Amino acid sequence: MSSSRADPSANDTELEPALPITVIMNAGSGRRDAENDRRQIEEALERSGREYRIVPCARPGDLERAAREAVADAARHPRIVAAAGGDGTINAVAGHVLGTGLSLGVIPLGTYNFFARDLGIPLDPARAAAALVDGRVRRVHVAHVNGRLFLINATFGLYRRVLEERERYKHRFGRYRFVTVPSALITLMRNHRTYRVELELDGRPAVLHTLMLFFGLNTLQLEKLDLDVAECTARGRLAVLALRPMSRLELLGIALRGALQRLEQAPNLQRHCASRVDVYWRGARRIRVALDGETIECEVPLRFEVLPDALPVVVPRSPEPRE
Repeated sequence: MSSSRADPSANDTELEPALPITVIMNAGSGRRDAENDRRQIEEALERSGREYRIVPCARPGDLERAAREAVADAARHPRIVAAAGGDGTINAVAGHVLGTGLSLGVIPLGTYNFFARDLGIPLDPARAAAALVDGRVRRVHVAHVNGRLFLINATFGLYRRVLEERERYKHRFGRYRFVTVPSALITLMRNHRTYRVELELDGRPAVLHTLMLFFGLNTLQLEKLDLDVAECTARGRLAVLALRPMSRLELLGIALRGALQRLEQAPNLQRHCASRVDVYWRGARRIRVALDGETIECEVPLRFEVLPDALPVVVPRSPEPRE
């Protein structure tokens, strides 16, 4: 399925010339060799002659601290602040860059890299680093829930538990895509809670009984699942998916459709488009929400909202195919 969105490069702007680059690097992203990745990034930036610094981070706390310090330094000495890692790493760094007037650089080192792939950023670390030097700036839509940023998706309920189980398996067996299948099947075979939630979708009320709510912002991810709501995100809105209660056998059928990229045929999947969604859950004060794969606790009610053209990102002059 291909989206009909307008040419996203039409409003790209030029970078300020010769800006220094600070790369915040997650040394544990994906299934990669961190030392080899760092060497490739360094060699590409050395060849450019650009002033740069790479800050490797082994723990989440290190990542947040390094991003905060890099942004504070850039307020005094302008520079590109780049995230080298998966979508969760990019989310963490982008949260500090957002609203500062700085441009975010992206060097994808994760498992799925939906944010980078949707923007045509190369998956090869050397080529992605080189694109930071002669790229252009594109302002992209982001979203938040109760003030917390997400770039790809936000979800609670069943899919959030699938993500948590997937991370547990990856920590045990390695960060490989094939690990996601058995972890998801094991999660789906357990008992699952049904949520009764009240929504306001751009002010329109709805009451749902659902196993999960999923708020998608990344067009490429939804296209890969062959979901028509990819048209929502192509227009800068949220794709809202709700899964009606069903049996374990039906859940396995949903999982199979997802693996075969035929989710549009799932009869129990409700789809909506909205720029702002308020979620009310009577009797609950807090709920665990996964943002770009990382779980946080949020107070209820939840407000999901798109921030149009809010984040400046360095993109290649000659983008890679969106695959």
